[in-house]
Amino acid sequence: MHYGNLQVTTLAIFGALALLLVTLFLKVASSTSRDVPLEEVQEKGYRLRRAWLASLAALVPIVVGVAALTTPYASGGGSRTLVKVTSGQFFFATSPTAVPAGTKVRFAVTSRDVTHGFGLYNPNGVLIGSVQAMPGYTNHLDLTLTRPGTYRILCFELCGIGHHAMQGTFSVTRS
Repeated sequence: MHYGNLQVTTLAIFGALALLLVTLFLKVASSTSRDVPLEEVQEKGYRLRRAWLASLAALVPIVVGVAALTTPYASGGGSRTLVKVTSGQFFFATSPTAVPAGTKVRFAVTSRDVTHGFGLYNPNGVLIGSVQAMPGYTNHLDLTLTRPGTYRILCFELCGIGHHAMQGTFSVTRS
C-alpha cells in the first residue's frame, strides 16, 4: 500500500469518526430540553459506556494490527548483503559501493570520531532509512533497495564545522 493512500484512508476514517461524535453530541444536546428521570439517564449511560468500551476493545487490536503490517521496517530473516559504512569528519565510506537492484542490504554503520547521523535517500531524494553512526559501536539498518540509481547519504547529527557538506553516495545497479 502506498503511504499517501494510507494517509488519505486514515484521514477519511478520522473524519467519519469525528462526524459520528458530533452527531452524538447534537443528539445529547437536543435531548436535554425535557426532564428525564435519573434512573433512565443512568441506565442509558451505562449501556452507552459498555457499547463504547466494547467497540474500543474491538477497534484497538485492529488499528494496531494494520499499523504493524504497514510499517516500513525490515521483515527480518533471509540473507542480506553486508555493506560496511564508516563515517568520519566529514565523509561517508561504503564497502561495497554498489549492489544490484532488488538486493536485501544490511548497512553496518559506525564512526571513527564523533556521532554522525546516517540518512539514506533514494534517487528521487526521499529519505528511506536512517540510523546513528557512533564511535566504538555498530548500528544496523536493513533495507531492500529496488530502484537503480545513485543514493545519497547525508549526516543527521551536527558533527562539526563541515557538517553541512558531509555526504556520500551509494549505487544500486540494474540487475
